[in-house]
Amino acid sequence: MDESRAQAIDDGANVSTGSINFNYVDTNKLERMGIGRYSTKKPKGENFIRIVAPSKKGAFAREIWKHDHVGADDAVFLCLEKMFGEPCPVCKHIQELKKSNINGDTIKELTPNRRFLLFVVDTTSSDTEAEGPKWFDCPPTIYKEVCTRSKDRRTGEKIDPSDPEDGRDIEFVRQDGKTTRYVGVELKPAPPVPKSWYEDLPPFDEILLRPDPKEVEEAISGTKSSTKESRSDGNNTDSRGSRGESRGNTESRRSSRGESRDSSNDEQKHIKEKIDEIRERKSRARNDE
Repeated sequence: MDESRAQAIDDGANVSTGSINFNYVDTNKLERMGIGRYSTKKPKGENFIRIVAPSKKGAFAREIWKHDHVGADDAVFLCLEKMFGEPCPVCKHIQELKKSNINGDTIKELTPNRRFLLFVVDTTSSDTEAEGPKWFDCPPTIYKEVCTRSKDRRTGEKIDPSDPEDGRDIEFVRQDGKTTRYVGVELKPAPPVPKSWYEDLPPFDEILLRPDPKEVEEAISGTKSSTKESRSDGNNTDSRGSRGESRGNTESRRSSRGESRDSSNDEQKHIKEKIDEIRERKSRARNDE
């Protein structure tokens, strides 16, 4: 086994474990390649997959950090700060919510969460295998278990579960309730996989969508024009207040302060309405899963 692959398996065994609009993966490109999305929602929750990797070196998965439930449309974006080291509008929004003493559940929903992007084949049956590879937004719990079990406890020898010749089928069960759990992860010996399963897979970084900060801000605000209008109104109000103070106009100053308080109250009301709407959407989504 390649040393970098072995190291990646060790790293995966030590990960900490802790929605669906795909604003973070280029699904159009994948669909053109005949690669759909893998879902863990199966009869009795039983899943059987085989990992296929676009490269024989390094990790067979791509770690990603993403924000779920952004705005009223529940958009999902990669975290610009954690993924690219750039200012992230959602992270900034979270800090603003904290300063406004917004309910912690809303902040928790927006906090970036860790996942692992994989390519897998559903090995439940010959019919599912014929569908070919799919992309899988893999929870850290599953990835950690796979990497932990990819090592012989007696000999210390590592197993590459994605190896086309000597890889393993992976079994696990999805349990739905108040929270979704993945249990019973096992690696099973399996026959070699056909070359067609892995030879044309794209590199992970070619299918990840780098978010446009402006688009993210628009998703947070709910409309394309609201952010600009809010900034414009704020500038005009400040300008009038400044000119009024230079003339010593006390009434103008009082009016400006009153408008500022009203504007703040309106903003808090707007935020609360958005939060209630997002909670309702998320509750419906959980019931549908």
